[in-house]
Amino acid sequence: MPNLNPIQAIRFDTSQGNDISSKIAPPYDVLDEQPKQDLLARDSHNIVAIDLPVTPPKTVGPDTAYNTTGQTFNDWLASDILQRDASPSIVAYEQEYTVENQTFKRRGLFAALTVEEFNRKNGGIHRHELTIKAGTDDRLKLMQATRAQLSPIFGVFPDPNQTVTSLLDPYFQKSPDFYGTTKNDNVQHRCWLVTDPNTLTQLQTFFTPTDVFIADGHHRYTTALNYHKQNPTDQNNTCLFVLVACEDPGMIVLPTHRIITGLQDFSIDALTPHLANNHFTIQKVPTPDDFQAVVDEAANSGGHHPMLLDDPVTNNTYLIQTTNPDPLVTTHADRPDVWRTLDVAVLHHLFIDQVLRPNFGGDAIAFKYTADIPTMQSLTRDEPGRLGVVMRHTPLKSVCDVSLADDVMPPKSTYFYPKLATGLVINPLF
Repeated sequence: MPNLNPIQAIRFDTSQGNDISSKIAPPYDVLDEQPKQDLLARDSHNIVAIDLPVTPPKTVGPDTAYNTTGQTFNDWLASDILQRDASPSIVAYEQEYTVENQTFKRRGLFAALTVEEFNRKNGGIHRHELTIKAGTDDRLKLMQATRAQLSPIFGVFPDPNQTVTSLLDPYFQKSPDFYGTTKNDNVQHRCWLVTDPNTLTQLQTFFTPTDVFIADGHHRYTTALNYHKQNPTDQNNTCLFVLVACEDPGMIVLPTHRIITGLQDFSIDALTPHLANNHFTIQKVPTPDDFQAVVDEAANSGGHHPMLLDDPVTNNTYLIQTTNPDPLVTTHADRPDVWRTLDVAVLHHLFIDQVLRPNFGGDAIAFKYTADIPTMQSLTRDEPGRLGVVMRHTPLKSVCDVSLADDVMPPKSTYFYPKLATGLVINPLF
C-alpha cells in the first residue's frame, strides 16, 4: 500500500523573497548541456547544477562528476542556500499553464510515498513504461552522492469524490508560501506548506488503499527502489512524488506524433494495397491552412484507431483507420484488450511491423517524436524517406488500465503536460 508521508523538506532559502524562479528547472531528462548552461548563466545556484551532473541525460558519467555534485549539494546546505524545514509537511502544488490559448490549473501535492515493488494489488504503485539501465544507473549514482531525491515522480490517482481536492482547496485560496516560473514553458508553479495534523492524517488515510499510477518518472522510481534495497537500514525509505487526481480539470495528456524515417521505395500509391491486406482503409483528406482542424476532425471521426499520414512527397494528408475494432487480436492475443486497442500499439505492431517494415525499409526504419504538429511537419520534410504520423492522445484511463493489467505501453505513448519543476521540494534521505 502506498503509505503517504510528510517531508521534512529541503528547499531554497526564501528569506529574501518567495519567488525562486531562477533556482528551479525542468526535469533533467528534457535538458542537455546548452539548456543547462543557460540556466546556470541566469543563476549559478540553479538546481540543474546538482540534478544534471552528466550530459546527455540518462548516460552514466565518471564517479568524479557525482562526487563533485554531492559536495556542491552539501556546500549549499552549509551556506543556507538550501535549508531544511524545521518540521515535516505536505506541500500543496498548483501549476498554471496555457495550451492552445486556453489557460488551465493543475493541482496536487508533494509527498513522500514509502517505496514498494510495482503493481501490488488493491492499492499499489503502478508503472506503464520500462526503463533503461543507463538511466537508472545515472540517477542511482546521483542519489548516493547527495543522499536525497532532487526531482519528484509524477503520479496520478483516482479521486472521484474529490476528497483530496476538498482537503487542499483552502490552501489554494491563499497566497503561496513560495513560487516560481519555468522559463522554457512559462508555466507558473505555486506551493503551500501543509502542516495541520488533522489534514495530514486525512490525506494519509485516503492514500492507504488508493492506487497510484506513475505518469512520468519511471527511472527515478526504479532508482529509489534500487537505492533502498542497497540501504535497507536507512530509516527514510521513501520516494518523492507529486500526486494529482485523475479527475483534475488540468490533467491533460497530449499526443506524441511520429516522424518515421528510413523508408525505402515508399509512396502512398505503393502503400495502399498493403493497407487493404492488413485491414486498413485510407482516404485523402483536405489540408486547409488550419491543420489542427483536420486533426480534430480525425480524432472525432468515430472510426477505429484513426491516424493521419502527412506525406511530404505529394504534400497531401491521408486518414487511415482499421476495419476491425481489435485488429491485434490474432497476433497479440496474449496481451490485454486495453493494450491491443491502443492507437500506439496498432501503429507500431500493425502499421509499422506488418506493413512498413516488410515492404518499405525493414530494420532501417526508425522514429523521431514530437508533440508539436508544425515541428512534426518540418521534421518530416527534412530529408527523403520520411512520413509524418499524427496521433490522438492516449486517454488517461487507458494508461491506468494497462498498468492495472500488469502490462506496459509502447514507447512515447503519452505526453503529460506540463512537466513538473525540479528544485521546489527536495526529499532528504538522511
